[in-house]
Amino acid sequence: MTAVASSSDNLEKYRQIAILIHRIKYIEILYSLWKVYLQSGLGQLKSDFSRNELGPHVWVKSVQSMVKMAVRSGLEKHDACLTYVKNRLVQLDKSKQECHADLQVQLNHLSHYSTIIQPAIDTFIEENLLSLRKKIQHKIQLVYFDYEEEIIKHEYLKQNPNDAQIKLAEELCTVKQQEILSKYTSELLDKQLIHYNDSYNLERLPIARVPLFDSIGNANVQQQFYSHYKQIIEQTKEDMLNLYTQSARTQKIRYQNGYNDKMKKIREEQYLLPDEQKLTTKMIEIIEQHARLIEKRLKSIHYFKLEKLSIQSYT
Repeated sequence: MTAVASSSDNLEKYRQIAILIHRIKYIEILYSLWKVYLQSGLGQLKSDFSRNELGPHVWVKSVQSMVKMAVRSGLEKHDACLTYVKNRLVQLDKSKQECHADLQVQLNHLSHYSTIIQPAIDTFIEENLLSLRKKIQHKIQLVYFDYEEEIIKHEYLKQNPNDAQIKLAEELCTVKQQEILSKYTSELLDKQLIHYNDSYNLERLPIARVPLFDSIGNANVQQQFYSHYKQIIEQTKEDMLNLYTQSARTQKIRYQNGYNDKMKKIREEQYLLPDEQKLTTKMIEIIEQHARLIEKRLKSIHYFKLEKLSIQSYT
């Protein structure tokens, strides 16, 4: 490997090759996300909830935000989103082709391309892109959740629910979301506090430097003041962390009780309602599907955050 890349000219060529391969893979990762955006907008994503070949047209909020000006100018939202996403895909594909052409030029300038250096370059690039790849995979997963949620909503509306039944379904899903979110928020806070305590060092914080202490001439008195000051800071930090933790746990219990109370109240009210106003078996099934999807979505977000926190702790 040393012999192959011995000259500075060869080293520069390999550096350029690595940069181009990195760009190509980077573009491919972004392309995979925008392709899913397009499929979602055209109703072409595959889903266990979709019985038909085409599903609802669901454009992600980020794309809708990007075409606001075009929509204000009179262009229909679907057309604006479709045009924008297609143009973005064309741009990415064009950039990828340009990088491939440049890469071929660089490879042609080498007398031989080492089979030893190639795996080393590929490994380095993959390690460098790992964080981005996981981030994009998570975004793609969220697009699928949005898509499936829209399918479920459409399916519920097909049951011809009245206003009260629509409101009830929304309330049930809201309290379910609050319950699950409070659970994961509490768990994430515990992990964050562990990470914070492991990395906490008062000596490195600006608050540790008090110019007034430096003006005290007696070293012993200065040390006494600083020790007392440090003790107050440490106790305050501990009290605040305990308060955060207790607050999260209290909220978790409150939302759990709120969900249970809501379900109990609904069962009682459903029992007293006339048959034509009760939730049908199919409606209840769809609401439960929606609740499970909400839990899956929040679980996915939670574990993505935990993974990021784990990487931060490692670094």
